[in-house]
Amino acid sequence: MPGTPVLPIEAPTMSLEEQLDQLAMACRVLEMEGHGDMTLGHLSLRDPQGRGFWLKRNARGLGEILSAADFVLVGHDGAKLEGEGGRHSEWPIHAEILKARPDVNVVAHTHPFHASILSSFGTSLAPFTLDADYFDELPCHRDEAALLKTEEEGAALARTLGPHFAVLMANHGVTFCGTSIAHAVCVGVFLERAARIHVLGSQMRTEASFPMPPVRQRRREQIMTPVHVEHSWNYFVRKLAWQEKARGDAALFA
Repeated sequence: MPGTPVLPIEAPTMSLEEQLDQLAMACRVLEMEGHGDMTLGHLSLRDPQGRGFWLKRNARGLGEILSAADFVLVGHDGAKLEGEGGRHSEWPIHAEILKARPDVNVVAHTHPFHASILSSFGTSLAPFTLDADYFDELPCHRDEAALLKTEEEGAALARTLGPHFAVLMANHGVTFCGTSIAHAVCVGVFLERAARIHVLGSQMRTEASFPMPPVRQRRREQIMTPVHVEHSWNYFVRKLAWQEKARGDAALFA
């Protein structure tokens, strides 16, 4: 995806509360699309005033995040500055990536099932379908810690991520990011889809044929566009609304 910039689609006139409400919706979309893992997993939004970042409160699952009230403002040194609820211990993931990547406004760390399996192999996504072509490269970060709780560990992850928008965390999970909420969510959803297809495709007993790198580059340029991100995000939002209404959750999110 480097070389194919995806610009934010949030309206510049959105208030901080509106952006955080949208980030809460993003948490629920990711839960819906296979990123939920009990109360683990967290998203952050760069604070527009430069004070740090707004991080999902801890002790809540992605699917339980309802509104702006479910985020806390965390300084780049890890100090909680505003908000109700606790701060995730892996805050350095967000702090260090946001410091290293001025183009990134949203960071997420989750444990999606198939991508987490893929992380133990450290292999690149095989292009069984177009889903793998959303990614020009998928680096894999190896660390001895179960939780990345220090600035040094967060900075090491940021270095492995480099100019990309997703990184596998070996035997752990994934971290992904984006220029906007919509972009980050799409990266996360596309990654888990591609990992699921990779895991299933690798079990086939016949050898697959794959397109050559120049063809894959062209395919990536055609599919990873701001318009596609916007359309995909809007679809995920509608899908979430349908599911919440079907479960009778509508009153909770009014």
